[in-house]
Amino acid sequence: MKKFIIGTIATVLLLTIAIGVQQGLLLSKPLPYDDEQKGLDTQITIHLSHVVAENTPKGQAASKFAELVEEKTNGEVKVHVYPNSSLFNDENEFQALQNGEVEMIIPTFSKMTSYLPNWQVLDLPYLFNTDDEVHEVLTGSIGEQLLNELEPFQIKGLGFWHNGFKHLTSVDHPIYSFEDLKGLRVRTMPSKALEKQFEAVEATPIPISFSEVFTDLESHAIDAQENTASNIYSKGFYKVQKHMTLTKHGILGYAVLMNEKFWKSLPLKIQKQIMAAMKETTDWQFEQAVQMNEKDLQKLEQQDNFEIYTMSNQERQRFKEKLKPVYDFYRNNVQNNDALSEIEKIVSP
Repeated sequence: MKKFIIGTIATVLLLTIAIGVQQGLLLSKPLPYDDEQKGLDTQITIHLSHVVAENTPKGQAASKFAELVEEKTNGEVKVHVYPNSSLFNDENEFQALQNGEVEMIIPTFSKMTSYLPNWQVLDLPYLFNTDDEVHEVLTGSIGEQLLNELEPFQIKGLGFWHNGFKHLTSVDHPIYSFEDLKGLRVRTMPSKALEKQFEAVEATPIPISFSEVFTDLESHAIDAQENTASNIYSKGFYKVQKHMTLTKHGILGYAVLMNEKFWKSLPLKIQKQIMAAMKETTDWQFEQAVQMNEKDLQKLEQQDNFEIYTMSNQERQRFKEKLKPVYDFYRNNVQNNDALSEIEKIVSP
């Protein structure tokens, strides 16, 4: 009996030792690779806020940029995109960027003119004739010059994106000529050049946040607004407007901005990879914007109770002549007119 007990104890001890050795071996082996844990200790997160829908030129470009950044940095940088003013709206996003509450925003350049008066040059009516002209200006030395003006605000300008040419929509009657704008309350972005544009045709410009445009159109707080076909369709403005006039009287574009302190905290290698992603996204985005506006215009043409009218060349010329005082305002109120002079060398008369 005594031998049996001793044997049993010995067996238990041997099993315990064996199990301990096995567990030690298991613990000494590396843990299985988990893709979700890749780079968790080194991953850089960028929060990117914008105010439009995902199915717009800006919305799609933001997603494309996020995809390319992750690809080019091998997952070291992750861009989280927040569309539709879900994080900040166009009234408070710039302040949030300066305060470091968000790393990136993509405001319209019109929104930036209160800080950077020179940028009003991009809001001048009938300045551009083609998308190619816009691309050459925004991605060339003129665009770089304008982005450099952000330095005093501790903001890094990464580039400009294009949404397309703006048109007019109205509630009660179609706009066949500039005379049809007289007396209308027209939503505009907070740009003095845009305000002067509508004052020149005796309309009343009313600055309103983009997120409020649909509601104000629906309640008739405003009578008309200017926008691209992609924004008019994606935001459903055609549901609360009856008329659209294809005027191509101006462009809508965006500045891609990053908090400078955050930018400077990034390794040089990461900065170069982000700029490579930005360049590739920008070239892709310009083509995408043209295609999307064409497709969305076709969709708008299919809507019931929504009339689309193309302003005649004769009326366009009259409109253009009527808006010449906006150029005088710009030249008289902006100290540096170099950008306008350079753009006029590029665009066709």
